[in-house]
Amino acid sequence: MIKEDSINKVCGKLLKKYPSEAVRINSCVRQAARLWDTRKDGTSAEFRKFCCGNFLCGPQLDELLGKFEWKLEQVGGHFLAMSLKLRLEVDEDTGPLGPADRLFAAYSPANHLEEDLFQVKLAFMALLNFPVKTLEERLAEGPGWSRAAWAAARLAQGFSHRVPSDVNRAVSEAVTDAEAYISSYNIFLSRVGAAGGAELFPGGPMLISHWGLRDHLKGLYNDPQGLERQRAIQLIMERIIKQEIPEAAVNSDRHMWDPFENTLDGEKARREPDTRYEKFLSVFKACTKEDPYYPTEPTHMDRRFKINREIPEADMERMLTSLLEAPAGAEAAALISSRLGRPLEPFDIWYDGFKPGSGMKTEELDRAVRARYPDVAAFQDAIPEILMKLGFSADTARFVAERVEVDPARGAGHAWGPRMRGEKAHLRTRVPKGGMDYLGFNTAMHELGHCTEQVFSMYRTDHTLLSGVPNTAFTEGFAFVFQDRDLDILGLSKPDPKALHLKNLDTFWSAREIAGVGLVDMNVWRWLYMNRDAEPADLRQAVIEISRGIWDRYYAPIFGAKGSPLLGIYSHMISSALYLPDYPLGYIIAFQVEEYFREHSLAAEMERMCVQGMVTPRQWMTDAVGSDISPEPLIKAASLAAAALKGNR
Repeated sequence: MIKEDSINKVCGKLLKKYPSEAVRINSCVRQAARLWDTRKDGTSAEFRKFCCGNFLCGPQLDELLGKFEWKLEQVGGHFLAMSLKLRLEVDEDTGPLGPADRLFAAYSPANHLEEDLFQVKLAFMALLNFPVKTLEERLAEGPGWSRAAWAAARLAQGFSHRVPSDVNRAVSEAVTDAEAYISSYNIFLSRVGAAGGAELFPGGPMLISHWGLRDHLKGLYNDPQGLERQRAIQLIMERIIKQEIPEAAVNSDRHMWDPFENTLDGEKARREPDTRYEKFLSVFKACTKEDPYYPTEPTHMDRRFKINREIPEADMERMLTSLLEAPAGAEAAALISSRLGRPLEPFDIWYDGFKPGSGMKTEELDRAVRARYPDVAAFQDAIPEILMKLGFSADTARFVAERVEVDPARGAGHAWGPRMRGEKAHLRTRVPKGGMDYLGFNTAMHELGHCTEQVFSMYRTDHTLLSGVPNTAFTEGFAFVFQDRDLDILGLSKPDPKALHLKNLDTFWSAREIAGVGLVDMNVWRWLYMNRDAEPADLRQAVIEISRGIWDRYYAPIFGAKGSPLLGIYSHMISSALYLPDYPLGYIIAFQVEEYFREHSLAAEMERMCVQGMVTPRQWMTDAVGSDISPEPLIKAASLAAAALKGNR
């Protein structure tokens, strides 16, 4: 560490030369000194020499910012391009995984980048010239900053912590290993039966957990055998959460599995070991290795909320609980029960009957999609037409489409944005043999929302240091907006005077469901930090108990059933390290943005919103739609919708 007397000497010399820069000098010299390691970066004398020779002002400072912006875009872009090539077999459905594929995917070429930038003093150059702004400063002062000031703040923030490359590598390896486990976790519904060996899903598909199982369940509300099959899928999910599922039933069609009796071919079978929670623990332990290098954000939770989301944890929890405690939840539940003609069951958290056009059977939707998109190339070619149907001009639709590449996903689907101009966004969705089905198309529309945002916020921003959106919840918001228009694109939506009320209830019900899941994720991470020596079996039990506790508090009062662990099924919890709260936040943001789009053009306004880039969430939302982030508009709309639809099935 650089001692205080050395810091004072540097500041004194610089103040004599630049007396008008007192605030910046005192701030920047200290932030550089805090991360300077005299064992490998140089002596105190070398630190003083570096500072006196590299503190810049005026046009030189502006030139330095531009240089960093362009160079880091190139470095980040090329590293991401390499990573995507290394991850190709894990991310895309290229056939069975080979013995080296997961090892290549776990290798991150950029793991040493941060440390290299410190070693060659580029990181110190940034810290010496651009002040690191605290979250409180960004929230309070950010709305008055220029775009260049925001770019400078993001540059400095990127070097505000110094995490060793071996720690970065450990996190990357743990996450990649967990992702590979999740992306290959499939259930063959054709091999799921009831007592006596009767098939429940004759010719049923292979579905990934949890996404595929959940979405298939949603599509069964109009199936004559839907209730029995939905109960079976719920039980499958519960067996996965509890790790009671037979090991030989995972990703295999060799045996008939009866989830009710939990037998394979009529016999008891060895359960899957606690692999699900072993992977989760590995990610947790890897993330905790970062803790010592963030003195002001000493837990992964702190970093997720204060750095990644820039929304305080307490504020996020209040938003989620307000969704769950709102009387609109009971009002919507009563309406759903009336429509179904039966009491609600736990799986009805995924009730899909408010969606306009959802009266169509899954098989009909599948046929309509396959006719349009028999393969990946057909969807790729259709992107300009899809975007024009959403209101984008032909030129803009072509501009975006040329920068999006569609690939068949091994997992459920995802989007990778470009890190530099010249690269493409990658849209991944599942495309079974015979053509894309409705679930794949619905996912593709979601991911196209991501990709469109990613293209706009990289290619049309004024500062690539600000490319992107404030946090992942905002890109989820755009993804939901696109996904909600899937039937419009297929030409299958039906005019309905109640459509807006139905849509608002659908959004609220989905947001309410995932709000509980987000709370589970947050509380499990809190438990982990209190139980650092936990074994996989301990974590399994904790997830079950936390899921049941949140269910009993917020869901059982309107569902009637107590003790359900169903909120613990989400695969993101295993591999995505506290990502799930972004989903309910995404619904909240999407609703506010969607309300704005009802009176303004989606196409024109989306681009304007996206190019704001990575300012704080509060500033982004206020500038985008004129109000702060809040669940209240969604809650109010849901209550009005429930009242308007009461008595109408």
